Amino acid sequence: MKESDLGLYIRRKSGHHMSFRYKISVFLPALLVLLVSFALNFSQIFILSMAEGIEKILIYLGSGSVRVAGHYDGKGEGEVFYVKESGALAFSADDSAPLYLKGVDFDSYFTDERRSLLRLEMEEYDDVLNPVIISRRIAEVLCVSPSSRFTILVYDEDMDRTRPLLVTVAGIYDSGYMEFDSMLSYIPSALLNGSEHSEIILSDSESVDDYVASLSSSGYPATSYKRLYSGIYENVGLSVNVLYGVFVILVILASFFSSNISFYYIDRDKKDIALLFLSGLSLSRIRRVYASMTIRIVFVATASGILLAILFSFLTPSILSSLSSHGFAALDAYLTSFEIIIPFARIIAVNAFLLLCSYLTLLIALGCHKREDLVKLFSAE
Repeated sequence: MKESDLGLYIRRKSGHHMSFRYKISVFLPALLVLLVSFALNFSQIFILSMAEGIEKILIYLGSGSVRVAGHYDGKGEGEVFYVKESGALAFSADDSAPLYLKGVDFDSYFTDERRSLLRLEMEEYDDVLNPVIISRRIAEVLCVSPSSRFTILVYDEDMDRTRPLLVTVAGIYDSGYMEFDSMLSYIPSALLNGSEHSEIILSDSESVDDYVASLSSSGYPATSYKRLYSGIYENVGLSVNVLYGVFVILVILASFFSSNISFYYIDRDKKDIALLFLSGLSLSRIRRVYASMTIRIVFVATASGILLAILFSFLTPSILSSLSSHGFAALDAYLTSFEIIIPFARIIAVNAFLLLCSYLTLLIALGCHKREDLVKLFSAE
């Protein structure tokens, strides 16, 4: 048989220029591969995007990349913000709530990056009495809105007692992360008495540990966000590691589907394969023909899974935000608002591994059958 005729045979059996119903029957056996590919790629995009989002939240809403005790005015490679902290109790006409207050300079602290992460809606606060910025969750508990006033009892370190303070809601944020939204609030630093620390935002997160070591050797008591939020940070890292462990299992599982797809095609084409034998085509060549057909379908299924995963991943944040706004308690431990990041290099690597495992499994499965076994299969009615 000529190579051109064999190529035409492969294209026709793969659904080229065939009816839509035939194309569906060709692709249907690869549906499980598509589902596995979708699960692999969607979970990879989702987990890595959420991990990146949580890391940003820890840095910009938590402690900065590096936290230095006291007033640090040394020159470095990042932005420095001075912050005071205090616990407080908020009281409105309807309810009460515990607050974790951060005293900051509103003009310098709320950069574009921080405003974006907070999804901050802010009023003019220049002429406002004791402005405060609270989360949407806290606002719902206290039943307050922008320009509303309520009272807080804040601890005063200088006087070693609590003191009442009437504040006005100057802004409402919604980071989508319950860990902070449940208590974190911002107030001008002049309204708080207490110790001050410095938060440094570094442009390169990989240099955090080196920067902390450099500050510590210079006599500054510095701590990275990785250590301050070690529980959260380690859980995120564990989730990513577990994810790739699951990937290996799914890839191995999907690779076995490929051999099933190939034998489905062989069983479907028994009469045509018998004619290929009669035309003088060797068994090894027939194996390569059906291996080629199968890996093409597996490739199409994998590519379709990638595309569906990318499309669906962009819908996920809005779905999570909607579920969270309806009080879906299971989401309280997760970030429900984050930027979707497509890790193209990792996606290519994972799916290349999937295709490689599928091809090797396919060759092994086909090679395990002797000529007599296949001839019986091909001639069976």
